[in-house]
Amino acid sequence: MDEPFAGVDALTERAILNIMRSLRARGKTVVVVHHDLQTVREYFYWVLLLNVRRVACGPVAEVFTEGNLRQTYGGRAVALEARRP
Repeated sequence: MDEPFAGVDALTERAILNIMRSLRARGKTVVVVHHDLQTVREYFYWVLLLNVRRVACGPVAEVFTEGNLRQTYGGRAVALEARRP
């Protein structure tokens, strides 16, 4: 799936997410290209961070770190800093 939540309303986003969760519950793998860093922890279990090469791969809780994100995005993790209280 390439950016499955881009340009959809909240109801459609929930429907897509429910389909993805249903597939996972049935043991299926769903590959998603997703650029919204704010929702990665909420929507996904496994992540692969890429720039020119693989930076990190594994469970979101272990891989989705500020250091890995800075390495992936060339030191620019502004999207993460923008939402901090």
